[in-house]
Amino acid sequence: MSTTADEGVTARSLQLDSAAGWAVALSASLATFAVFGVAYSFGVVLDSIRDEFGIGTGLASLLFAIPTFLYFVLGVFTGRLGDRYGPRRVLVAGAVALGAGLWATSLAQSLWVAMTSYVLGVGISVACAYVPMVSVVGGWFERHRTAALGVAVAGIGLGQFAGAWGAERLIDVYGWRDTYQVLAVASTGLLMLAAIAARRPPHVAPPSEMPSLLRLMHNRRYTLLYFSMMLLSASLFVPIIYIKDYLDDLGKPGGQWLISIIGLASLLGRLVLGALGTVLPLMRLYQLAFTIMGLSYLIWLFAGDNYTVLVIYALVMGCSYGGFIALSPAVAAELFGLAGLGGVLGALYTAAGIGGLAGPPLAGLLIDGAGYRATIVAAMIVALTSVPLLVASGRARVVPLATVGASDAAGLGQRRPVTVQSFRAAPASAASGSASVDSVLLLSFGGPEGPDDVMPFLQNVTRGRDVPAERLAQVSQQYLRHGGVSPINEQNRALLAALSGELAHRGTPLACYWGNRNWHPYLRDTVGQMVGEGRRHAAVIVTSAFSSYSGCRQYHEDLARAADEVAGAPRLSRVRVYGNHPGFAGAMAERIREALDGARLRSDVHTLFTAHSIPSRMAASCNYEAQLRDAAETVAGMASLTGDIEVVYQSRSGPPHVPWLEPDVSDRLAQLGSAGCRTALVVPLGFVSDHMEVLVDLDTTARATAARAGITMVRARSVGTHRLFVEALVDLVEETAGLRTDRPAVGHLGPHPDSCAPGCCPIERGA
Repeated sequence: MSTTADEGVTARSLQLDSAAGWAVALSASLATFAVFGVAYSFGVVLDSIRDEFGIGTGLASLLFAIPTFLYFVLGVFTGRLGDRYGPRRVLVAGAVALGAGLWATSLAQSLWVAMTSYVLGVGISVACAYVPMVSVVGGWFERHRTAALGVAVAGIGLGQFAGAWGAERLIDVYGWRDTYQVLAVASTGLLMLAAIAARRPPHVAPPSEMPSLLRLMHNRRYTLLYFSMMLLSASLFVPIIYIKDYLDDLGKPGGQWLISIIGLASLLGRLVLGALGTVLPLMRLYQLAFTIMGLSYLIWLFAGDNYTVLVIYALVMGCSYGGFIALSPAVAAELFGLAGLGGVLGALYTAAGIGGLAGPPLAGLLIDGAGYRATIVAAMIVALTSVPLLVASGRARVVPLATVGASDAAGLGQRRPVTVQSFRAAPASAASGSASVDSVLLLSFGGPEGPDDVMPFLQNVTRGRDVPAERLAQVSQQYLRHGGVSPINEQNRALLAALSGELAHRGTPLACYWGNRNWHPYLRDTVGQMVGEGRRHAAVIVTSAFSSYSGCRQYHEDLARAADEVAGAPRLSRVRVYGNHPGFAGAMAERIREALDGARLRSDVHTLFTAHSIPSRMAASCNYEAQLRDAAETVAGMASLTGDIEVVYQSRSGPPHVPWLEPDVSDRLAQLGSAGCRTALVVPLGFVSDHMEVLVDLDTTARATAARAGITMVRARSVGTHRLFVEALVDLVEETAGLRTDRPAVGHLGPHPDSCAPGCCPIERGA
């Protein structure tokens, strides 16, 4: 790795999370304050518009609904313009549109002139100020992105509070026409001021990497996210527009204050949930905001004319609404990357535009026909319907974790499926050795199940390695961002269930157990359970496909120690190393094809196969590197990859002065970006599940590096519970049980032995 590349990476890092970035976040807050202060003051102006032109509530609400639809739909284009040309020019265009539109509205003598000028002025200005500014803030931050985005959208809540309050005062004194002239001058000036500090982020993806709406809509996770936002948006504008009118119908004053309270509470929600998003799982917080917003309508439903209860409703609804606004761009950035984030957000926000267009007019018609009680119930049902869609989005297939946005490729054609023959000489026979194995033990690394488990778990992992306390604290934050729960546990449970199902399908229903090296269920406890249930011989599957000290010999040591510590322990026979088993390689090849198809990439993409780095002295005493190179070449061939491939490493944890295997995946992505590479496929070859190291080192750190380097990074999933992988593991259990004699392998190294040779993969003390 060159010195120049190292210096470039350092320089890029210094520009992120900097004072310049916070200045951009504040300018975004000022811009959103200006445009949404005007847009959300409409609920106060509604009576004047209705009386002036002699129209009903439903028709008058179109003056809010159509601009809402317009600015969310136009966000697709203004987001792309901001990605391409930077936010300043787009913001100035929005300032001109808002000033001219409001001034023309104030002079209009017919409804249609007023509607056209207001719709165009407000719609264009919000489209220019919202999506481009929010997306550009995301590009300025890495560690504090969610908090910075919370600051950026805080202007919306503050604008809603100040806009409703200010418009009410101005209308009382000057009337609605002069009020719009005052707002035209003030909002234009604020947008021009915000434009001064609006700057592009340090590194921007090239135009060819910007995602298309068509490709996004083929993404299941994105589609579910889209429809959940559409439903929620259809309901959330109802109180903003109608709660003042609701109180007026009851003969009660103070409706404008409720609108202001919603805005002020949303400001609090944006800041608080934005800050929490830096330490807690974003999707969980996002789902919580949706749920609370839907349930809050119950408070309004039973409030009647009780102003105190209505204030409580405004506070609850506003806080959850603010969380929805603050977390939306952060969730989009986490799921789909920073490359072309403006275009991604713009496309996503068309859902809010559709919901905003349909919801308020339909609510107005329902109010005129059935009253407010039925309307509130309908709004609540629509809002709560969005929650299961959002939950399903969080559980959708992880192929879309790849950045969506490689340039469209012509002539992609049909992908030929990866086919892997069974490699079985004959079905397993029950004649020989059928009683030699009576159980299966899945042996894994382990991970915390909650926040209180994180530090004890990390202390178990690093015991005797002299890891500084500050490093442990840093790693603990990575777990806490995911709720303190390692995904490896649920992944192991899923794999264990899949193994049990495949064994039962083959007519060999062996008992299946799970034990860990570093956390509950500890291996020794599981072995004790096996003794209590009368097990005598277990085939042991470890969740590591390649040979090294930590991935192979240390597991043998764990098994030996457990056998010594537990009286009457069963015989524990580890299945052979399976990194070149055709089932593992075939499953990995199919994951690659899934990723390529999901991102619409050609087969000549530059591919990085990643594995856990180990100390160089440890690597010199085993064939870890040779196994990885052989497997990478084999899998690439099975997946029909035609571009450059290479093996890179990740997740090193030793002292800086100790050499470990290189290059690091992030360093290599930075180098590739400097060399002109614009798309890279990353394949977690050395990992059998998408656990914490994959999520942090690849989906967070490497993805951010790729975005700064101008690279669209697409990640394949690990093998997980892929059918071919599960079948391969059961084949290996049958080998260990003596039920089959074929020992299939792909590549050049041949099948690995059942037992490690003496002295294999030793640990280099002091390395």
